Amino acid sequence: MWDAVLARFEKQAPASVMARLALERAMPAAWIDEVFETHRQRQYPRELLFSTVVELMSLVS
Repeated sequence: MWDAVLARFEKQAPASVMARLALERAMPAAWIDEVFETHRQRQYPRELLFSTVVELMSLVS
């Protein structure tokens, strides 16, 4: 299923696909979680890691 969706986006918006792939390589999930742990004040990773939230939000944007 995702292959078909990705193929459609590659044809209609190749720059968006390239930007997303570049961001995934530039900001690995472990680094995002480390930044969250370093700078959080009262927030806590109860059920979802911050990197998971970032990944979900990137699917919407």
